[in-house]
Formats: sequence, C-alpha cells, structure tokens
Amino acid sequence: MQPSRSDPPTDFHDADREAMERKIREALETLSQVRVTVMNHEQADESVLEQRVDRLVRGYSDMFALKDRLNVNIPEDVLGYVKEGRNPDEFTSQFVERVASENQFTNGKIAALTNFKQEFEAKLQEFFPEELKERQKDETTQ
Repeated sequence: MQPSRSDPPTDFHDADREAMERKIREALETLSQVRVTVMNHEQADESVLEQRVDRLVRGYSDMFALKDRLNVNIPEDVLGYVKEGRNPDEFTSQFVERVASENQFTNGKIAALTNFKQEFEAKLQEFFPEELKERQKDETTQ
C-alpha cells in the first residue's frame, strides 16, 4: 500500500525526500510566478520580481543543503530522458509496457512447456506404463 501525501514519513529519509519534493514543487511554482511577472513586466513589478528571484535562490540553496541527506538512485536512462528534454514519466510508461510484454511472452513459454509436459507424460503413460509406474514408485521412496 502506497502512503498518501498526508501520511507522516516513516523515517528521516522519507522526511528528507518529502522536504526535497516540497522544495521542488515550491521552486516550480516560483519559476511560474517569475515567468508571469517577466511577461507582464512593468516598472512597479521589479520589487515583486526581485522577491520571487530571491525566494527561488533560497529554495535552490535549501535543495542543495538537502541533497547530501538523500540516497536516491536514478537510472541513467531516466537521466538521459531528462537531458533530452523528455518527460521521465514517458520512460516509466515505456518500461512498464516493455515489462508487461516480456511477462506475457514468458507466460506463453510457461504455458507451452506445461502443455508439452502434459502431452509428454500422457505419451509416456501410453507407451511405457510399467516404466512410468516404476519411476513414480522410486520417487515416492526417496
């Protein structure tokens, strides 16, 4: 069961991760506000823009301080997606699809082998009934 956003963190690593996620969300919101302020720039907005940039810099500083307390492994493929400007959720989606396809392929192999085993045992029973009984007797005594 996944913890909800309102559940308290289970240990200090979760608390640090939650803090970093919160700082990232705040930075994204501040960047959005800076963009709006710049797009609608007027002389009176300079102090607002300055406050928002200061808040953004403080947020980056807080994230930098938190980074050493986090132990997060990010796959190289995901980093490549981000470097290419692609959404990492796209990687996750493709990965899940690939795993599901491989799982279906594996299940097909298992089903084929199960059918082969059943048919093989039936043919053994048909052509070598005495040897099969002897083999089963040997297996039960072991």
